[in-house]
Amino acid sequence: MAGGNKKYTVVEAQNTALGQAGSILLDYSTTDEDAAPLFGVFVAIQFIEDTTFGTLTAEVSQMYPASGGTSTSIDANAGSAATAVTFPQGMTIFGRWTAINLASGACIAYVGG
Repeated sequence: MAGGNKKYTVVEAQNTALGQAGSILLDYSTTDEDAAPLFGVFVAIQFIEDTTFGTLTAEVSQMYPASGGTSTSIDANAGSAATAVTFPQGMTIFGRWTAINLASGACIAYVGG
């Protein structure tokens, strides 16, 4: 492999994009630090309890739900900060986030490329 780069098959690339590069269980009662993946970004968050965020940092500002800003690059005058919402148990959201900090609840965050 040239330059040490990993060449993925189509299936491997799709699996990585869907969060099969690992996951982390976040529980508000056990940590108060930002969770950040060692590589890649979080691509999906599955809520296992009703959950609110302290911070949710989008990879690209105003493109995915985040804790800052109320406008988005998708609609200039809509949206709200993710910290203002309680995400219900059983829900999964998809996007690209570099850091997560919970204000309450618990979730599983999946890492992707």
